[in-house]
Amino acid sequence: MEANTSYHHYWGKTGEKESRACHLLPYHCLDVAAVGQRLLEQHQPIRRSLCRLTGLGEDELIRWTVFFLALHDIGKFATSFQQLRPDLAPNHQPTKGYSRHHDTLGYDIWKSRLKPRLQEQGVLPHRRRGQIPADYWMLAVTGHHGQPPELTEWLQIDHFTPADEQALLAFADDARQLLLPDALRFPDLTTDRMKAASWWLAGFAVLCDWIGSNADFFPYHPEPQSLDDYWNRALDQAEQAIAHSELIPATPSDRLGLEQLIPNTPNPQATPLQQKVNELTLADGPQLFILEDVTGAGKTEAALLLAHRLMSRGSANGIYFGLPTMATANAMYDRLGDSYRQLYGEASTPSLVLAHSARNLSTRFRQSLIPETQHPESSHHRDDPPPASTHCGQWLADHRKKALLAEIGVGTIDQALLGILPSRHQSLRLLGLLGKVLLVDEVHACDAYMQQLLCRLLTAQAMAGGSAILLSATLPQRQRQALINAFADGLQQPHPEPKQTAYPLLSHYNGEQIREYPLATRPSVRRRVVVECVHEIDAITAILKEVVANGECACWIRNSVADAREAWQQLKADHPEWQIELFHARFALDDRLNIEQQVVARFGPNSDEEARRGRLLIATQVVEQSLDLDFDRLISDLAPIDLLIQRAGRLHRHSRDPQGNRIDGDDRRGQPTLTLHTPEWTETPGSDWFKATFPRVAPIYPDHGQLWLGMKRLHERGGFAMPEDARGLIEGVYGNEAEPPEGLLAVSLGAEGNDKAAASFAIQNALNLPSGYSREDAWNWIDDAKTPTRLGEESTTVWLARWRERRLEPWCDEGDFRWQRSSLSLRSALISESIPNDEITQSAIDACLESLPAKGKWGVLLPLIEQSLGQWQGIVQDAKGDTSALYYNPETGLTTAREQQAMEDKE
Repeated sequence: MEANTSYHHYWGKTGEKESRACHLLPYHCLDVAAVGQRLLEQHQPIRRSLCRLTGLGEDELIRWTVFFLALHDIGKFATSFQQLRPDLAPNHQPTKGYSRHHDTLGYDIWKSRLKPRLQEQGVLPHRRRGQIPADYWMLAVTGHHGQPPELTEWLQIDHFTPADEQALLAFADDARQLLLPDALRFPDLTTDRMKAASWWLAGFAVLCDWIGSNADFFPYHPEPQSLDDYWNRALDQAEQAIAHSELIPATPSDRLGLEQLIPNTPNPQATPLQQKVNELTLADGPQLFILEDVTGAGKTEAALLLAHRLMSRGSANGIYFGLPTMATANAMYDRLGDSYRQLYGEASTPSLVLAHSARNLSTRFRQSLIPETQHPESSHHRDDPPPASTHCGQWLADHRKKALLAEIGVGTIDQALLGILPSRHQSLRLLGLLGKVLLVDEVHACDAYMQQLLCRLLTAQAMAGGSAILLSATLPQRQRQALINAFADGLQQPHPEPKQTAYPLLSHYNGEQIREYPLATRPSVRRRVVVECVHEIDAITAILKEVVANGECACWIRNSVADAREAWQQLKADHPEWQIELFHARFALDDRLNIEQQVVARFGPNSDEEARRGRLLIATQVVEQSLDLDFDRLISDLAPIDLLIQRAGRLHRHSRDPQGNRIDGDDRRGQPTLTLHTPEWTETPGSDWFKATFPRVAPIYPDHGQLWLGMKRLHERGGFAMPEDARGLIEGVYGNEAEPPEGLLAVSLGAEGNDKAAASFAIQNALNLPSGYSREDAWNWIDDAKTPTRLGEESTTVWLARWRERRLEPWCDEGDFRWQRSSLSLRSALISESIPNDEITQSAIDACLESLPAKGKWGVLLPLIEQSLGQWQGIVQDAKGDTSALYYNPETGLTTAREQQAMEDKE
């Protein structure tokens, strides 16, 4: 191959506009191909999984993947693209401007010129109509910017000159001679198989392009050189770049025991669930496990033991742990940080990554990015064991879209769900899950929309040959069946039919049949909870008086922010001597984190008598799942039965003496009692039975028939025993035989219709993986900040800014990430834009916008002026175009004008 050929006149990468430095296009194409070759050679899990998906042998997979990666940027041969830098391409005169992205140009020139050329050469099979398997490989590599190319016809007329076409074909010929052996023909693959595989091949192309575009390892090379000579150089550079990325997975350890997962507990005793996961007979292929047990029964440790068994036998190389909220993800990240290295061999340095939008606020995560040689604890004596600090490769951590590539990922389930939605770079997220165990906690927390998306994700996981472990304390039978069906769909297997109704239960689907194992539970979490119902606020006040008088602590969980704030205000006014705190989601993040720390200190597992005595907390659902809290008394507004069971888990959660101090052995505080604030009980409720008592909450929990059914069960039994009553309570509300009373039937049918609509919307939004990496079924690809992983009223990020000393400053005025800490989420209906006070200058607003994340693109800046001590006001326009005020107080959070007026009226 000669050095001075036509394709050496095309640039592929450039520096700043002022600089004439460039990297020739054929070399960038080979850089990305070299990364692909070295990655497939060294990353066994990706190589093995792609072989499974494509049906190719390892040698064939590597050769053809590398060849197609070398073609990923052929759209840049277009003169219209080259003229983006006319100083570097003076001889190119486009007939039209650069009106189509080069990924689309690349796929179009493939169809019209390169594919026919390869068919003439006998490399590709001839087919007169329709797409061939190689087309989907080309869609995958040309879609390396995170979305499939547009499907158009005959663009080369407007964008490629005859000279461009000849240069492209010459490069393709030389690349074929370099990368493919003589007379090698494209393998005999089915189109359907390549369609499915194309999603993961697209993710691999994105990964290789990101690494191959790093100028630190692939410096610009503007001088012509033969492809043979440059290829050897590119392979060496790829070796270094991959080592820097820390992508090659660590080696799992040979064994893992409870004592390693719970390092501060001497001789921990395995629960029945943990014993069972160690005894299961595992299959060789993709498997689904559903672990149902009560809160505190050790499900997390059981799941990790099971995942490690899969890893140690070569069925997986890592874990992604998806949780319902950022708070639960943060807690799990801290929990795993002390033990995750035990899943891997002693010589390994696996990466543990936190994956959600606010992860930079985690001090532990930020410290994990520091090279271990720079950690203070790294100076240990050479005979001492290595430090147990958390570690995450910096390249893996510099973007959330890379996070799933780390050996162990902990984050919200949303980060994984984005892999099956038309979100930019979704294919990279799917690739990150390749070869990993998908571990999802609190599965019952999914609504109809998220449930459908989770089913689609399980289908994708099974298609790719991966296993999944699902955890739940309260999973309805029909939801369990739907999850199993989705996994079976990914394996193209008939739907198995689970039979067991026992609880606790371990369900194991091995790809062919389902086995179910009824279990006992840990003795320490067996208990009976007394449930008493009250209808008047005065009755709740009387209970709280008793709590304070006895030196106990209590929590009242309300179902809306407005109800929580109203109760807090009334109790503060009537009993100013009481120690009452308010906790909900409508605080600036910095204030919310501070309140959360105080709540954990006063009511958490390590709280003592002094911290707890006489303390009251008025809270919303923020305490339902995220935090390890323990109250002497618990009051809850009526909510769905699974949430009430979850909330009751915060009642007598840890063993204590009557004074509230932690003790070993049985709890000594007497019978745990859950007080329910409910509508008055009736066997014949009317349609407004719930709404009349809780008007603000009626839309939040719209199936009032299910609320009545849950209350009926608790009313008849006077409480519940765990685990004996768990299945009966759940199926009595959500089961196929559960019937709401006649007066609430219309309300329940309306809610059921909305759920079906939400599930249909999820099906409409989710990608149709069997159709292949294409825009045929999903044309509207958007940024992940706007891709809906959850359904509900649309929310907007609001950045709070104080007007002080003639300038706007973040509400959080110290520390790092001040704007992120100054943000909160608000219903989009309440705010579309802010209307600054005349006192605030436009230059101050402009300067503030420049400092915001993405310059404020994904939210609204809310300038606040102090009205009185601690009370700040901002003027906004809502979604209807009406002007109104919003108020912020660090004690009560953000309030609307109507809410603020109601508070002032009560005063």
